[in-house]
Amino acid sequence: MQLKLHYAGDPGLTSLVVPGVQPVQRLNFAMLHLEIGQSYEADSGGDEIGLVILTGTADVAVGAERFVGLGGRETVFDGKATGIYVPRNTAFALVATSALLEVAVCRTAVDEALPIQVVGPEQVAVRDVGGQGFRRYVHDILGVSNSQASQLIIGETFTLAGNWSSFPPHKHDTYLPEVEAQQEELYLYKIRPEQGFGLQLLYTRPDSPFAALDEALAVRQDDVTLMPYGFHPVAAPPGYDVYYLWFMAGTPRIMLPHDDPDHTWVKTASAEPRDFPA
Repeated sequence: MQLKLHYAGDPGLTSLVVPGVQPVQRLNFAMLHLEIGQSYEADSGGDEIGLVILTGTADVAVGAERFVGLGGRETVFDGKATGIYVPRNTAFALVATSALLEVAVCRTAVDEALPIQVVGPEQVAVRDVGGQGFRRYVHDILGVSNSQASQLIIGETFTLAGNWSSFPPHKHDTYLPEVEAQQEELYLYKIRPEQGFGLQLLYTRPDSPFAALDEALAVRQDDVTLMPYGFHPVAAPPGYDVYYLWFMAGTPRIMLPHDDPDHTWVKTASAEPRDFPA
């Protein structure tokens, strides 16, 4: 099962994840690369779409609405993103107004059409998550609390060098009311400095109803990893900050990750170092 892909940064739209082609059923993911003055037009068809402006600026049209000068980051590490929600059966277009525009195009098939929405940097919900050794900053872009959608939830996580994220390891592959959501997920990685790398572990417990999974993946700039099921923690080595855009889809649209019970204790562990023999 191929769970890692790479985005080469080719001009125009690059389709990376397609339901049934990759081992997911809900996630449809592409990257859009435009230079100043270039444009891209499409229709959402039966999908709802979350557009996340990763870098650069754009004028965006969705249906009859027009938005000028959206975005503005030079890199993903330079502030908060801008997200645009495109309902199903809606035409949309982007025109690059900066030297380079990079947009994540996150789609999933839905039955209902919700309002057009723009979530600007001032509306992104920021969370400081974790503790010693697993500190990270989470930005909810098209999140549950600040946007409407049928299935998709999109955000960014910034993992500080030398820390873990998505930790304690969690999963969301089985719907258990008030315990766990059922959602597929993918990550798009950026590394600072770019020559670095991160590590992602993908695994299941012995009691999982899914096929056994136990893989450690090296992740580098513009890699994409898929999480159709199972636990999926991430590590950032010393000296390298690890960013990932995360795109989830499922119903109900809630944030309800289920921690691996073997590792929940770290949330309340003492910060005092342990003793070791000299």
